[in-house]
Amino acid sequence: MKVFKWIEENLEEFIMCILLIAMACIMMIQVIARFVFSNSLGWSEELTRYLFVWSTFLSISYCVRKNLTIRIDMIVEALPKAVKKIFYVVVDLIQLVMFAYLVQPSFTYLQRTIENNQVSTAMGIPMQVIYVAPLIGFILAVIRCIQDVYFQFTGKGSQKPAPEEA
Repeated sequence: MKVFKWIEENLEEFIMCILLIAMACIMMIQVIARFVFSNSLGWSEELTRYLFVWSTFLSISYCVRKNLTIRIDMIVEALPKAVKKIFYVVVDLIQLVMFAYLVQPSFTYLQRTIENNQVSTAMGIPMQVIYVAPLIGFILAVIRCIQDVYFQFTGKGSQKPAPEEA
């Protein structure tokens, strides 16, 4: 049970940290190769870009989970406590609908990539490894939005500030 709780609380953050460390190491190796050995690594820029893409799409669900989405707190602060709770649920439902809508086009785009057997230029890896990132990111965001709505109704584990605290 502790493993599931840790995954629920830290999955995206852990993976994004690993990706960031990998990007920093790869770029450091590229800089050393270029300036010390006068030899550029052809694959490093491409791999760093793909890791960044993965990090970007994982950050969507991370931001939903940690309540780091764009909002105007000044307006919410002026609302009565009961209205704040309703406001947070409405915001979560809007996000849920938006991310659920984006799952289908990302799946279609991934399907086309698989059908075309595209590979990356420098590394020759299948592009579906890259194009599955939006699909996974949006699915995780949908899961996180559902969690937030559940937390708002049950009062368990909510990441939103409670109306009394806000």
